[in-house]
Amino acid sequence: MSTPKKRPRRTKEKTAKGRNWLLGPIPDDVFGSAFDPPPPPGPEAPPIAIDERFEHLLDNPDLYTAIRAALPERKPHSVGRPPSYPPYIYFLFLCSISVFGSARSTAHHFQRNFWWGAVREAVRKHLGPEEADALQPVGPNRSQWNYFFKNHLKKHVTAVRDASRDLWIQQALDMGIIAEERSRGSWVYPEREQVIHGDATVATPPSSQTRHETVDKETGEKKRHRVDDDASYTTEGGGRQVYGNKFLSIAARAASTPHSRVILALESIRHKKRKRDPERDDEGTAVVRLVRHLLGKAPGVRAFTYDTALRGVHRAPLIAGGIVVFTTQHGGIQPHPLRVHESKGHSHKLYVAEGRVCEFHSTVDGEAYYVPLPVQELERRKGIEKTRFSHRMTIPCPQGNHNIRIRVDETKEDSEIDPSTKRKRFNRTEHLRQIPPATPAGRRLKGFRQDSESNHSRFDQAYPHERVPAYGANAALLIYIGYAWVNNSTTRIMARKPVSLAA
Repeated sequence: MSTPKKRPRRTKEKTAKGRNWLLGPIPDDVFGSAFDPPPPPGPEAPPIAIDERFEHLLDNPDLYTAIRAALPERKPHSVGRPPSYPPYIYFLFLCSISVFGSARSTAHHFQRNFWWGAVREAVRKHLGPEEADALQPVGPNRSQWNYFFKNHLKKHVTAVRDASRDLWIQQALDMGIIAEERSRGSWVYPEREQVIHGDATVATPPSSQTRHETVDKETGEKKRHRVDDDASYTTEGGGRQVYGNKFLSIAARAASTPHSRVILALESIRHKKRKRDPERDDEGTAVVRLVRHLLGKAPGVRAFTYDTALRGVHRAPLIAGGIVVFTTQHGGIQPHPLRVHESKGHSHKLYVAEGRVCEFHSTVDGEAYYVPLPVQELERRKGIEKTRFSHRMTIPCPQGNHNIRIRVDETKEDSEIDPSTKRKRFNRTEHLRQIPPATPAGRRLKGFRQDSESNHSRFDQAYPHERVPAYGANAALLIYIGYAWVNNSTTRIMARKPVSLAA
Protein backbone atom coordinates (compact mmCIF):
# COMPACT_ATOMS: atom_id res chain seq x y z
CA MET A 1 0.00 0.00 0.00
CA SER A 2 1.50 3.34 -1.04
CA THR A 3 2.03 6.10 1.49
CA PRO A 4 -0.11 9.18 0.77
CA LYS A 5 1.94 12.15 -0.32
CA LYS A 6 2.02 15.05 2.13
CA ARG A 7 0.72 18.33 0.81
CA PRO A 8 2.41 21.64 1.53
CA ARG A 9 0.72 23.74 4.16
CA ARG A 10 -0.36 27.27 3.18
CA THR A 11 0.11 29.91 5.85
CA LYS A 12 -1.13 33.47 5.49
CA GLU A 13 1.56 36.03 6.06
CA LYS A 14 0.31 38.99 8.07
CA THR A 15 1.87 41.83 6.14
CA ALA A 16 0.54 45.05 4.72
CA LYS A 17 0.66 43.55 1.22
CA GLY A 18 -1.29 40.47 2.31
CA ARG A 19 1.03 37.97 0.56
CA ASN A 20 0.93 34.22 1.20
CA TRP A 21 3.74 31.78 1.86
CA LEU A 22 3.80 28.00 1.75
CA LEU A 23 5.29 25.49 4.15
CA GLY A 24 6.44 22.16 2.79
CA PRO A 25 5.66 18.79 4.41
CA ILE A 26 7.14 18.11 7.83
CA PRO A 27 9.82 15.41 7.33
CA ASP A 28 10.13 12.22 9.33
CA ASP A 29 13.21 12.74 11.46
CA VAL A 30 14.47 12.62 15.04
CA PHE A 31 11.29 14.41 16.18
CA GLY A 32 9.12 11.53 14.99
CA SER A 33 6.94 10.48 12.09
CA ALA A 34 3.39 11.43 11.21
CA PHE A 35 2.57 7.70 11.29
CA ASP A 36 3.83 7.14 14.85
CA PRO A 37 1.00 5.76 17.01
CA PRO A 38 -0.23 8.07 19.79
CA PRO A 39 0.85 7.20 23.34
CA PRO A 40 -1.62 4.93 25.17
CA PRO A 41 -3.91 6.64 27.71
CA GLY A 42 -3.05 6.25 31.37
CA PRO A 43 -5.26 4.63 34.00
CA GLU A 44 -8.29 6.50 35.28
CA ALA A 45 -7.78 8.33 38.57
CA PRO A 46 -9.91 6.91 41.41
CA PRO A 47 -12.12 9.33 43.36
CA ILE A 48 -11.01 10.48 46.81
CA ALA A 49 -13.46 11.35 49.59
CA ILE A 50 -13.20 14.52 51.67
CA ASP A 51 -12.30 12.65 54.85
CA GLU A 52 -9.52 10.84 52.95
CA ARG A 53 -8.02 14.13 51.76
CA PHE A 54 -8.14 15.43 55.31
CA GLU A 55 -6.40 12.29 56.60
CA HIS A 56 -3.73 12.59 53.92
CA LEU A 57 -3.12 16.20 54.95
CA LEU A 58 -2.78 15.37 58.65
CA ASP A 59 -0.45 12.47 57.89
CA ASN A 60 2.11 14.62 56.07
CA PRO A 61 5.07 15.16 58.44
CA ASP A 62 6.50 17.93 56.22
CA LEU A 63 3.51 20.11 57.07
CA TYR A 64 4.64 20.56 60.66
CA THR A 65 8.22 21.19 59.52
CA ALA A 66 7.16 23.89 57.07
CA ILE A 67 5.37 26.13 59.56
CA ARG A 68 8.17 25.88 62.14
CA ALA A 69 10.65 26.95 59.46
CA ALA A 70 8.46 29.80 58.26
CA LEU A 71 7.06 31.41 61.42
CA PRO A 72 9.36 32.74 64.16
CA GLU A 73 8.90 31.56 67.73
CA ARG A 74 6.81 33.89 69.85
CA LYS A 75 9.01 35.59 72.43
CA PRO A 76 7.97 35.84 76.09
CA HIS A 77 6.15 39.06 77.01
CA SER A 78 5.53 39.85 73.34
CA VAL A 79 3.02 42.59 72.52
CA GLY A 80 -0.36 41.48 71.19
CA ARG A 81 -2.88 38.77 71.88
CA PRO A 82 -1.18 35.42 72.58
CA PRO A 83 -2.33 32.72 70.17
CA SER A 84 -4.75 30.18 71.59
CA TYR A 85 -3.22 27.40 69.50
CA PRO A 86 0.27 26.57 68.21
CA PRO A 87 1.09 28.01 64.76
CA TYR A 88 0.94 24.60 63.09
CA ILE A 89 -2.74 24.29 64.03
CA TYR A 90 -3.52 27.51 62.17
CA PHE A 91 -1.46 26.25 59.24
CA LEU A 92 -3.54 23.06 59.23
CA PHE A 93 -6.60 25.32 59.31
CA LEU A 94 -5.28 27.20 56.26
CA CYS A 95 -4.78 23.98 54.30
CA SER A 96 -8.15 22.61 55.40
CA ILE A 97 -9.92 25.55 53.74
CA SER A 98 -9.20 23.82 50.43
CA VAL A 99 -10.81 20.65 51.80
CA PHE A 100 -13.96 22.21 53.29
CA GLY A 101 -14.33 25.17 50.91
CA SER A 102 -14.15 28.18 53.27
CA ALA A 103 -12.82 29.39 56.61
CA ARG A 104 -16.33 29.39 58.04
CA SER A 105 -16.87 25.74 57.10
CA THR A 106 -13.40 24.78 58.37
CA ALA A 107 -14.04 26.40 61.76
CA HIS A 108 -17.33 24.50 62.03
CA HIS A 109 -15.63 21.19 61.23
CA PHE A 110 -12.87 21.89 63.76
CA GLN A 111 -15.53 22.33 66.43
CA ARG A 112 -16.69 18.72 65.92
CA ASN A 113 -14.90 15.90 67.67
CA PHE A 114 -14.88 13.70 64.54
CA TRP A 115 -12.54 16.12 62.77
CA TRP A 116 -10.74 17.73 65.71
CA GLY A 117 -10.09 14.31 67.23
CA ALA A 118 -8.30 13.35 64.01
CA VAL A 119 -6.15 16.47 64.35
CA ARG A 120 -5.18 15.61 67.92
CA GLU A 121 -4.30 12.04 66.95
CA ALA A 122 -2.11 13.30 64.11
CA VAL A 123 -0.34 15.70 66.48
CA ARG A 124 0.18 12.82 68.91
CA LYS A 125 1.70 10.74 66.13
CA HIS A 126 4.04 13.38 64.71
CA LEU A 127 4.82 15.68 67.67
CA GLY A 128 4.26 13.50 70.73
CA PRO A 129 1.59 12.93 73.42
CA GLU A 130 2.48 16.03 75.46
CA GLU A 131 1.85 18.32 72.50
CA ALA A 132 -1.45 16.60 71.75
CA ASP A 133 -2.67 16.70 75.37
CA ALA A 134 -1.90 20.43 75.56
CA LEU A 135 -4.38 21.21 72.78
CA GLN A 136 -7.80 22.59 73.64
CA PRO A 137 -10.89 20.31 73.49
CA VAL A 138 -12.08 21.95 70.24
CA GLY A 139 -10.34 23.69 67.37
CA PRO A 140 -10.02 27.41 66.54
CA ASN A 141 -13.15 29.37 65.84
CA ARG A 142 -13.43 31.80 62.94
CA SER A 143 -12.48 34.85 65.01
CA GLN A 144 -9.28 33.21 66.27
CA TRP A 145 -8.42 32.14 62.74
CA ASN A 146 -8.98 35.59 61.25
CA TYR A 147 -6.75 37.22 63.86
CA PHE A 148 -3.85 34.80 63.29
CA PHE A 149 -4.25 34.92 59.53
CA LYS A 150 -4.14 38.72 59.44
CA ASN A 151 -1.44 39.32 62.05
CA HIS A 152 0.91 36.39 61.47
CA LEU A 153 0.43 34.32 58.32
CA LYS A 154 -0.02 37.23 55.91
CA LYS A 155 3.04 38.98 57.33
CA HIS A 156 5.18 35.90 56.68
CA VAL A 157 3.76 34.81 53.33
CA THR A 158 7.20 34.91 51.67
CA ALA A 159 8.74 32.62 54.30
CA VAL A 160 5.76 30.25 54.12
CA ARG A 161 6.01 30.15 50.32
CA ASP A 162 9.75 29.47 50.28
CA ALA A 163 9.71 26.84 53.05
CA SER A 164 6.83 25.04 51.33
CA ARG A 165 8.52 25.15 47.94
CA ASP A 166 11.73 23.52 49.13
CA LEU A 167 9.83 20.76 50.94
CA TRP A 168 7.70 20.10 47.84
CA ILE A 169 10.80 19.79 45.66
CA GLN A 170 12.29 17.31 48.13
CA GLN A 171 9.05 15.32 48.11
CA ALA A 172 9.25 15.03 44.32
CA LEU A 173 12.87 13.90 44.51
CA ASP A 174 12.01 11.29 47.14
CA MET A 175 9.31 9.96 44.79
CA GLY A 176 11.81 9.65 41.91
CA ILE A 177 10.34 12.63 40.05
CA ILE A 178 12.87 15.13 38.58
CA ALA A 179 15.57 12.98 40.21
CA GLU A 180 18.95 12.65 38.50
CA GLU A 181 19.32 8.93 39.25
CA ARG A 182 16.35 7.99 37.06
CA SER A 183 16.94 6.08 33.82
CA ARG A 184 17.86 8.69 31.26
CA GLY A 185 15.39 9.60 28.55
CA SER A 186 16.62 11.37 25.44
CA TRP A 187 16.56 15.14 25.10
CA VAL A 188 13.92 14.86 22.38
CA TYR A 189 11.79 12.31 24.25
CA PRO A 190 12.47 12.86 27.97
CA GLU A 191 10.68 10.67 30.49
CA ARG A 192 7.51 12.09 31.99
CA GLU A 193 9.19 12.36 35.38
CA GLN A 194 11.95 14.51 33.89
CA VAL A 195 9.57 17.18 32.57
CA ILE A 196 8.20 20.07 34.60
CA HIS A 197 5.21 22.05 33.39
CA GLY A 198 3.80 25.43 34.33
CA ASP A 199 0.99 27.85 33.72
CA ALA A 200 -0.54 31.02 35.12
CA THR A 201 -4.14 31.44 36.20
CA VAL A 202 -6.34 34.28 37.37
CA ALA A 203 -8.11 33.45 40.62
CA THR A 204 -11.47 35.16 41.10
CA PRO A 205 -11.78 37.04 44.44
CA PRO A 206 -14.89 36.79 46.66
CA SER A 207 -16.26 40.02 45.18
CA SER A 208 -16.22 41.20 41.58
CA GLN A 209 -16.73 44.83 42.61
CA THR A 210 -14.06 47.21 41.36
CA ARG A 211 -15.23 50.39 43.15
CA HIS A 212 -15.59 50.91 46.88
CA GLU A 213 -18.69 53.03 46.44
CA THR A 214 -21.41 53.06 43.79
CA VAL A 215 -24.42 55.35 43.34
CA ASP A 216 -27.81 54.24 42.05
CA LYS A 217 -28.58 56.58 39.14
CA GLU A 218 -32.34 56.46 39.75
CA THR A 219 -32.57 56.71 43.56
CA GLY A 220 -29.23 58.30 44.38
CA GLU A 221 -28.60 55.59 46.98
CA LYS A 222 -24.94 55.06 47.81
CA LYS A 223 -23.67 51.53 48.38
CA ARG A 224 -20.38 50.52 49.92
CA HIS A 225 -18.57 47.45 48.57
CA ARG A 226 -15.60 45.43 49.63
CA VAL A 227 -13.02 45.47 46.87
CA ASP A 228 -9.91 43.38 46.30
CA ASP A 229 -7.39 46.18 45.77
CA ASP A 230 -4.84 43.80 44.25
CA ALA A 231 -7.22 42.36 41.66
CA SER A 232 -7.23 43.61 38.10
CA TYR A 233 -8.39 42.71 34.61
CA THR A 234 -6.09 40.64 32.44
CA THR A 235 -6.44 39.00 29.04
CA GLU A 236 -6.29 35.22 28.80
CA GLY A 237 -5.85 33.08 25.70
CA GLY A 238 -8.44 33.82 23.05
CA GLY A 239 -8.74 37.45 24.14
CA ARG A 240 -11.09 36.77 27.07
CA GLN A 241 -10.99 39.42 29.83
CA VAL A 242 -10.92 38.00 33.37
CA TYR A 243 -10.82 39.74 36.73
CA GLY A 244 -8.80 38.64 39.75
CA ASN A 245 -5.31 37.94 41.06
CA LYS A 246 -2.83 36.13 38.85
CA PHE A 247 -0.78 33.19 40.10
CA LEU A 248 1.91 30.98 38.60
CA SER A 249 2.34 27.30 39.38
CA ILE A 250 5.01 24.80 38.35
CA ALA A 251 4.50 21.07 38.83
CA ALA A 252 5.64 17.61 37.77
CA ARG A 253 4.11 14.16 37.82
CA ALA A 254 4.88 10.48 37.30
CA ALA A 255 4.00 8.67 34.08
CA SER A 256 0.78 6.64 33.97
CA THR A 257 0.21 7.13 37.71
CA PRO A 258 -3.05 8.72 38.93
CA HIS A 259 -2.83 11.32 41.69
CA SER A 260 0.93 11.71 41.21
CA ARG A 261 1.07 15.45 40.55
CA VAL A 262 3.48 17.34 42.82
CA ILE A 263 3.11 21.12 42.86
CA LEU A 264 6.69 22.36 43.10
CA ALA A 265 6.39 26.15 43.28
CA LEU A 266 3.81 28.92 43.45
CA GLU A 267 4.10 32.66 42.97
CA SER A 268 1.91 35.73 42.77
CA ILE A 269 2.70 37.58 39.56
CA ARG A 270 2.07 41.13 38.41
CA HIS A 271 -0.44 42.11 35.78
CA LYS A 272 -1.04 45.72 36.75
CA LYS A 273 1.07 48.63 35.58
CA ARG A 274 4.46 48.72 37.27
CA LYS A 275 3.73 52.14 38.79
CA ARG A 276 0.78 50.67 40.71
CA ASP A 277 2.52 47.43 41.69
CA PRO A 278 6.34 47.74 41.65
CA GLU A 279 7.06 44.70 43.84
CA ARG A 280 5.62 41.76 41.91
CA ASP A 281 7.31 40.24 38.83
CA ASP A 282 5.68 39.94 35.45
CA GLU A 283 4.83 36.41 34.30
CA GLY A 284 7.90 35.67 32.18
CA THR A 285 10.35 37.00 34.77
CA ALA A 286 8.71 34.98 37.54
CA VAL A 287 8.82 31.82 35.42
CA VAL A 288 12.55 32.18 34.73
CA ARG A 289 13.33 32.83 38.39
CA LEU A 290 11.34 29.84 39.65
CA VAL A 291 12.66 27.41 37.03
CA ARG A 292 16.24 28.46 37.75
CA HIS A 293 15.64 27.76 41.43
CA LEU A 294 14.25 24.33 40.55
CA LEU A 295 17.24 23.52 38.35
CA GLY A 296 19.54 24.25 41.27
CA LYS A 297 17.61 21.84 43.50
CA ALA A 298 16.65 19.16 40.96
CA PRO A 299 19.38 18.27 38.43
CA GLY A 300 17.15 15.59 36.92
CA VAL A 301 14.97 18.11 35.06
CA ARG A 302 15.36 17.67 31.32
CA ALA A 303 12.53 19.74 29.87
CA PHE A 304 10.12 22.51 30.76
CA THR A 305 6.87 23.14 28.91
CA TYR A 306 4.80 26.32 29.06
CA ASP A 307 2.43 28.35 26.89
CA THR A 308 3.08 31.24 24.48
CA ALA A 309 3.44 33.74 27.36
CA LEU A 310 7.06 32.55 27.49
CA ARG A 311 8.91 34.38 24.73
CA GLY A 312 12.42 34.07 23.34
CA VAL A 313 13.91 36.47 25.90
CA HIS A 314 12.67 34.13 28.65
CA ARG A 315 13.57 30.85 26.93
CA ALA A 316 17.17 31.89 26.25
CA PRO A 317 18.50 31.83 29.87
CA LEU A 318 16.68 28.57 30.63
CA ILE A 319 18.11 26.89 27.52
CA ALA A 320 21.56 28.14 28.55
CA GLY A 321 20.88 26.46 31.90
CA GLY A 322 20.88 23.10 30.15
CA ILE A 323 17.25 22.07 29.56
CA VAL A 324 14.82 21.82 26.67
CA VAL A 325 12.24 24.63 26.82
CA PHE A 326 9.09 23.93 24.84
CA THR A 327 6.27 26.29 23.92
CA THR A 328 3.98 26.41 20.94
CA GLN A 329 4.80 28.87 18.18
CA HIS A 330 3.45 32.40 18.59
CA GLY A 331 0.94 33.23 15.89
CA GLY A 332 2.60 36.48 14.76
CA ILE A 333 6.03 35.08 13.92
CA GLN A 334 6.93 35.15 10.23
CA PRO A 335 9.75 33.38 8.32
CA HIS A 336 13.12 34.93 9.07
CA PRO A 337 16.35 34.68 7.00
CA LEU A 338 19.05 32.65 8.74
CA ARG A 339 22.00 32.30 6.36
CA VAL A 340 23.07 31.20 2.88
CA HIS A 341 24.93 27.88 2.69
CA GLU A 342 27.43 27.82 -0.19
CA SER A 343 28.97 24.55 -1.43
CA LYS A 344 30.39 23.42 -4.79
CA GLY A 345 28.81 26.28 -6.66
CA HIS A 346 25.38 25.69 -5.14
CA SER A 347 23.77 28.08 -2.72
CA HIS A 348 20.96 27.18 -0.33
CA LYS A 349 18.97 29.97 1.28
CA LEU A 350 18.11 28.93 4.82
CA TYR A 351 15.21 30.52 6.69
CA VAL A 352 13.51 29.85 10.00
CA ALA A 353 9.79 29.10 9.67
CA GLU A 354 7.37 27.43 12.10
CA GLY A 355 10.18 27.05 14.63
CA ARG A 356 12.60 25.08 12.45
CA VAL A 357 15.20 25.56 9.69
CA CYS A 358 13.78 25.52 6.17
CA GLU A 359 15.21 25.97 2.70
CA PHE A 360 13.69 28.80 0.69
CA HIS A 361 12.25 28.13 -2.77
CA SER A 362 10.02 30.11 -5.08
CA THR A 363 7.01 28.58 -6.83
CA VAL A 364 6.11 29.18 -10.46
CA ASP A 365 3.51 31.65 -9.20
CA GLY A 366 6.20 33.60 -7.35
CA GLU A 367 5.11 32.52 -3.88
CA ALA A 368 7.62 31.83 -1.12
CA TYR A 369 7.90 28.10 -0.40
CA TYR A 370 9.79 26.93 2.69
CA VAL A 371 10.86 23.28 2.86
CA PRO A 372 11.62 22.01 6.41
CA LEU A 373 14.98 20.27 6.63
CA PRO A 374 15.19 16.88 8.40
CA VAL A 375 17.03 16.87 11.73
CA GLN A 376 19.16 13.84 12.64
CA GLU A 377 19.94 14.80 16.22
CA LEU A 378 19.41 17.45 18.90
CA GLU A 379 22.94 17.86 20.22
CA ARG A 380 23.70 19.15 23.70
CA ARG A 381 27.11 20.36 24.81
CA LYS A 382 27.48 21.42 28.41
CA GLY A 383 30.04 24.17 28.99
CA ILE A 384 31.41 25.90 32.06
CA GLU A 385 29.14 28.94 31.83
CA LYS A 386 26.30 27.77 29.56
CA THR A 387 24.95 24.79 27.64
CA ARG A 388 24.75 24.76 23.86
CA PHE A 389 22.05 23.03 21.82
CA SER A 390 22.31 22.40 18.06
CA HIS A 391 20.34 20.72 15.31
CA ARG A 392 22.45 18.36 13.22
CA MET A 393 20.65 18.29 9.88
CA THR A 394 20.94 17.57 6.18
CA ILE A 395 20.39 19.87 3.20
CA PRO A 396 19.31 17.80 0.18
CA CYS A 397 21.31 18.74 -2.93
CA PRO A 398 21.66 17.26 -6.46
CA GLN A 399 25.44 17.48 -6.08
CA GLY A 400 25.37 15.58 -2.78
CA ASN A 401 23.66 16.24 0.52
CA HIS A 402 25.25 18.71 2.95
CA ASN A 403 25.49 17.97 6.68
CA ILE A 404 25.33 21.09 8.84
CA ARG A 405 24.82 22.14 12.45
CA ILE A 406 22.57 25.03 13.44
CA ARG A 407 22.64 26.44 16.94
CA VAL A 408 19.22 26.60 18.63
CA ASP A 409 20.41 28.50 21.70
CA GLU A 410 21.28 32.19 21.80
CA THR A 411 24.78 32.82 20.49
CA LYS A 412 27.12 35.68 21.31
CA GLU A 413 26.57 37.17 17.87
CA ASP A 414 22.78 37.01 18.30
CA SER A 415 22.90 39.10 21.48
CA GLU A 416 24.97 41.89 19.93
CA ILE A 417 23.05 45.13 19.45
CA ASP A 418 22.47 46.17 15.87
CA PRO A 419 23.38 49.90 15.64
CA SER A 420 20.67 50.52 13.03
CA THR A 421 17.75 48.97 14.96
CA LYS A 422 19.08 49.26 18.55
CA ARG A 423 17.93 45.66 19.06
CA LYS A 424 19.56 42.24 19.20
CA ARG A 425 20.79 41.13 15.80
CA PHE A 426 18.72 37.93 15.91
CA ASN A 427 16.20 36.74 18.47
CA ARG A 428 17.11 33.12 17.77
CA THR A 429 15.22 31.50 20.64
CA GLU A 430 12.03 33.29 19.55
CA HIS A 431 12.19 32.01 15.96
CA LEU A 432 14.00 28.67 16.28
CA ARG A 433 12.92 25.91 18.67
CA GLN A 434 14.85 23.01 20.14
CA ILE A 435 11.81 20.81 19.44
CA PRO A 436 9.53 22.21 16.72
CA PRO A 437 5.87 22.33 17.81
CA ALA A 438 4.43 20.69 14.66
CA THR A 439 6.12 17.33 15.33
CA PRO A 440 5.17 14.22 17.33
CA ALA A 441 7.81 15.09 19.93
CA GLY A 442 6.44 18.62 20.17
CA ARG A 443 2.84 17.47 20.50
CA ARG A 444 3.91 15.05 23.23
CA LEU A 445 5.44 17.86 25.31
CA LYS A 446 2.45 20.08 24.63
CA GLY A 447 0.25 17.35 26.07
CA PHE A 448 2.27 17.33 29.28
CA ARG A 449 1.43 21.00 29.85
CA GLN A 450 -2.29 20.24 29.95
CA ASP A 451 -1.79 18.94 33.49
CA SER A 452 -1.35 22.57 34.56
CA GLU A 453 -4.82 23.37 33.24
CA SER A 454 -6.21 20.45 35.25
CA ASN A 455 -4.43 21.69 38.38
CA HIS A 456 -5.88 25.21 38.07
CA SER A 457 -9.33 23.81 37.37
CA ARG A 458 -9.24 21.68 40.53
CA PHE A 459 -8.06 24.72 42.49
CA ASP A 460 -11.02 26.80 41.29
CA GLN A 461 -13.50 24.01 42.00
CA ALA A 462 -12.32 23.65 45.59
CA TYR A 463 -14.30 26.75 46.64
CA PRO A 464 -17.96 27.79 46.35
CA HIS A 465 -18.77 29.59 43.08
CA GLU A 466 -15.08 29.07 42.11
CA ARG A 467 -14.06 32.16 44.10
CA VAL A 468 -10.94 32.10 46.27
CA PRO A 469 -12.09 32.93 49.83
CA ALA A 470 -9.55 35.70 50.53
CA TYR A 471 -8.99 39.35 49.61
CA GLY A 472 -5.58 40.51 48.37
CA ALA A 473 -2.78 38.82 46.41
CA ASN A 474 -0.87 37.65 49.49
CA ALA A 475 -3.95 36.22 51.19
CA ALA A 476 -5.02 34.42 48.01
CA LEU A 477 -1.48 33.07 47.56
CA LEU A 478 -1.68 31.58 51.05
CA ILE A 479 -4.95 29.88 50.10
CA TYR A 480 -3.26 28.45 47.01
CA ILE A 481 -0.33 27.26 49.14
CA GLY A 482 -2.81 25.49 51.40
CA TYR A 483 -4.41 23.85 48.36
CA ALA A 484 -0.96 22.71 47.17
CA TRP A 485 -0.29 21.09 50.54
CA VAL A 486 -3.55 19.15 50.27
CA ASN A 487 -2.70 18.06 46.71
CA ASN A 488 0.86 17.03 47.56
CA SER A 489 -0.23 15.23 50.72
CA THR A 490 -2.66 13.14 48.67
CA THR A 491 0.09 12.48 46.13
CA ARG A 492 2.40 11.34 48.91
CA ILE A 493 -0.09 8.71 50.08
CA MET A 494 -1.56 7.62 46.72
CA ALA A 495 1.82 7.17 45.06
CA ARG A 496 2.51 4.28 47.44
CA LYS A 497 -0.68 2.42 46.52
CA PRO A 498 -0.75 0.02 43.55
CA VAL A 499 -2.99 1.04 40.66
CA SER A 500 -5.98 -1.30 40.30
CA LEU A 501 -6.94 -1.77 36.66
CA ALA A 502 -10.40 -2.80 35.59
CA ALA A 503 -10.62 -6.29 34.16
